[in-house]
Amino acid sequence: MDDSRQQLILFPTIAGLDEDQQIWQGDVHGWCYDLARDQHFQRTTAGILRRALKLDRDEPDPPFFRERVSGFVVDNGRKVIVEVGHGATRMHLLKTKRNGHFRASISVPAESIQSLSKTLHGTNKTSLAVRRTDCELVTQGDWHLIPAQGISIISDIDDTIKFSNVGNKDELLANTFLRPFRAIEGMSELFQRLAAPDRSFHYISASPWQLYETVLQFLSENHFPEGSIYLRKFDLKDVTILKKIFPAHKKKQKVIDRLISQFPQRRFLLFGDTGERDADIYGEMARKYPDQILGICLRNVTYDSPDSLRFRRSFVNVPSRKWIIFEDVMRLESQFLTEIMGFQAQQPFVSTE
Repeated sequence: MDDSRQQLILFPTIAGLDEDQQIWQGDVHGWCYDLARDQHFQRTTAGILRRALKLDRDEPDPPFFRERVSGFVVDNGRKVIVEVGHGATRMHLLKTKRNGHFRASISVPAESIQSLSKTLHGTNKTSLAVRRTDCELVTQGDWHLIPAQGISIISDIDDTIKFSNVGNKDELLANTFLRPFRAIEGMSELFQRLAAPDRSFHYISASPWQLYETVLQFLSENHFPEGSIYLRKFDLKDVTILKKIFPAHKKKQKVIDRLISQFPQRRFLLFGDTGERDADIYGEMARKYPDQILGICLRNVTYDSPDSLRFRRSFVNVPSRKWIIFEDVMRLESQFLTEIMGFQAQQPFVSTE
């Protein structure tokens, strides 16, 4: 076996304290895979991805293409045993599933966390370590330590903080695999100013986990605050399935519901857009958790009127002061956020262009 091809990723996840404030409890989630040999890469992408992207068979790989699609053509590490630990403590032996992913709930004593955590944007994180037992490969991943009280910012990615054009499937595929990623103007600066002690960030996308590295790179290069990331499971089988990569409304709703119920004393600020089902999902969350939903901010990509029937239905029985359909980030900040949370900008906007 060629150990140089074997890879291991630990995704950023979260943990919360138990009722006695003695134990941090949270999830660990990672992925084992082997890099595909070049012959396999060429055969797979030529047969599926290149056709979906309408690339000529004899055309060289466009910029970004190989980097973006590489996660779809790996050999997933099935039934690989991994060992998860914190500091010098080894805690769990886990077996990967068919897609190479492994996931478990773990607990770590608060006293051992304190000495190994570090502060970021006023909140703490620590590192978990995972080792592949078949090749002794070790990697680390962030475990964000979320206080029982505070504000959590949950944000969609596509068309909320990153231009994707989800409404046009051909453009969506091109923006995902062939073009430079573009941040929505003003959103990174806004999120940076929202970052404060006891505030946490959680990024959700219908993008597959195979795009995790490029999503992480986008967030880092555009200076979005660090936080947990939630993508979705996807198996690449044929071009028809490829064009259905992104719709995953039930998955998004499940993630948000779990975050809110996991931290009953925290309040939540939700960011999304009007292009898909965010209004319906966020409206339902506001009705289910009326005391925890602080506000809902939807970027208007469809240019529907805020008083349209569509939004009146989505936000039935949700107070109008709790939600806004916005196009101008500066107005969102100066009016809506100031009113609902006393938010004041600490510095002027800096254009991302």
